[in-house]
Amino acid sequence: MTSGAPSADVWGVVTVHRPAQVPQLLGDLAPQVTGIIVVDDGSGAEFDVIRADIASTGAQVITLESNRGIGAALNHGIRCAIEHGASAVVTFDQDSTIAPGFVAALGAAHEHARAHGVPAGPVVPEFFADVSQAGSSTPQGVVHAAHAIQSGMYLPSEVLEQVGLMDEALFIDLVDTDFEIRCLDADLPCIVAPGLRLPHRLGARYRVPGPLGAVLPTLTLSTPFRYYYRARNRIVVGRRHPRHRARLRRDARADYAYFLIAWMLARPRSTMRKLLIAGFRDGRAERLGRMSPELAADAARVTWRARPV
Repeated sequence: MTSGAPSADVWGVVTVHRPAQVPQLLGDLAPQVTGIIVVDDGSGAEFDVIRADIASTGAQVITLESNRGIGAALNHGIRCAIEHGASAVVTFDQDSTIAPGFVAALGAAHEHARAHGVPAGPVVPEFFADVSQAGSSTPQGVVHAAHAIQSGMYLPSEVLEQVGLMDEALFIDLVDTDFEIRCLDADLPCIVAPGLRLPHRLGARYRVPGPLGAVLPTLTLSTPFRYYYRARNRIVVGRRHPRHRARLRRDARADYAYFLIAWMLARPRSTMRKLLIAGFRDGRAERLGRMSPELAADAARVTWRARPV
């Protein structure tokens, strides 16, 4: 891995929501970038102390008065970084951690592609939470991404100028997939930094009970409200990008199997069914943005028929 020296004019954008503490990431990231912008996505006044602690690390804090979703939070931070003269932005969630040289390795992968005449847009680490994001490679050794998650994503300013920012209307889930496909359609495909890893916690791990547990002993489950957005945005993104129908249908089949398992483990199942049906219905109707307060209240009542690992 390359050194941990700051990458010239590269800024970090970190989104947080109701953080329990100052993210460890900020200390890891500070030596590697010109500056850090932390966007608090509507945590509320009760998090004033933690926001002040974050600001004391030297990060610039942007506070959104209400929960606007990951797309809006990222866009606020990206715009601010570009206004500060950033040549590239690296985006992160609050749960991510990085090793020294992480940002430089992303930039090096981008420069390698450019030096060999290979079009390249965003850059992501090869491994996100031990899951490979790598796809095919070119004869020049440039590895294209099979899929790309936004935490740990390196965004050159010229890519943002050509492709635009994240779609805020999607709110959360598949925001990065939509952006990645737009980059691909602009002939700026996402590539990976070979061998680079981003440790990250994906939801919470549960021990699956009953007969299903014999086949699937443990499973990662998200917060229940996320399933509404995932179901809705799977419909929206699939319709939006017909050129990528094969990939998106394959991804959708995996999601639908996951939805079925989540429904089986939800308590009450009727409420999880209501969330999923509402997501599919709103996706077909192109009703985007934040879920209704009524649905959010329903989602808050859902628990899992499984024990945390």
